[in-house]
Amino acid sequence: MDELLDDFGALHTAAPEELFRHLEDMCRALVGVKLFTCSRFHLAARTAERVYTSDEEAYPLTGLKEIVPNRWTDIVLDRRVPFLAESIEELRDVFPDHEKIEALGLGAVINLPVHDRNRFLGTINLLHVNGHYSEGSLPPLRRVCRPAAIAFQIQTSCADHGQISS
Repeated sequence: MDELLDDFGALHTAAPEELFRHLEDMCRALVGVKLFTCSRFHLAARTAERVYTSDEEAYPLTGLKEIVPNRWTDIVLDRRVPFLAESIEELRDVFPDHEKIEALGLGAVINLPVHDRNRFLGTINLLHVNGHYSEGSLPPLRRVCRPAAIAFQIQTSCADHGQISS
């Protein structure tokens, strides 16, 4: 893991996609992951967009979607704490795509909010089979918070300057 953190530091001139791919590798090394996505949020406009995906076929980068207030938004967006669902049953009421998640053989989810001081930047989203994640999965992921904030800041800056599609 230390090697992955060192490698991340060397990526300061890398494209955002490369930084997010490196975050995926870090999360895989820490807690394991079957599907990894990153979402950027525009809180004032109440919209979100997927900016990275490990599975373009199942979860493509599709543009903006409306944020619908629910238990998940209260936990992740308002309180800025991780959302943990150990099984598909625990996320049915907050994920409209729960059937798709289940069809992929997944059910355990961690959505880790990423922020820099008071500015909410986005979430890194880890999915695995039912039962794979637990409360014990959360502490190791603290190690990716700072690198994730850097990746989101670079992605936002590039998108704002027209260097990538937003």
